[in-house]
Amino acid sequence: MPDKVLEKAYPAIIGALTTFLAQFLVRKMYEVATGHQPPDPHDPDVPTREAITWFVASSIGVGVAQLVAGRYSARKVSQWLETRQS
Repeated sequence: MPDKVLEKAYPAIIGALTTFLAQFLVRKMYEVATGHQPPDPHDPDVPTREAITWFVASSIGVGVAQLVAGRYSARKVSQWLETRQS
């Protein structure tokens, strides 16, 4: 039973923390690159090009972070389960 909890809880916790951190970093990087806050893509006053740029940047940043975190947590859980079974 504890192995099943570990298999599910560890990736979920790592994934949530990674997503939060990635969103924070992407926002900060956008501010540094453009000199202003990321736009609200749903605001009709925001130019389409700026909204798309923010959407693509945030999607790629968070997506890559989640991919890396998912692979890391899967590897760690696998290692833990192997050591427990030996």
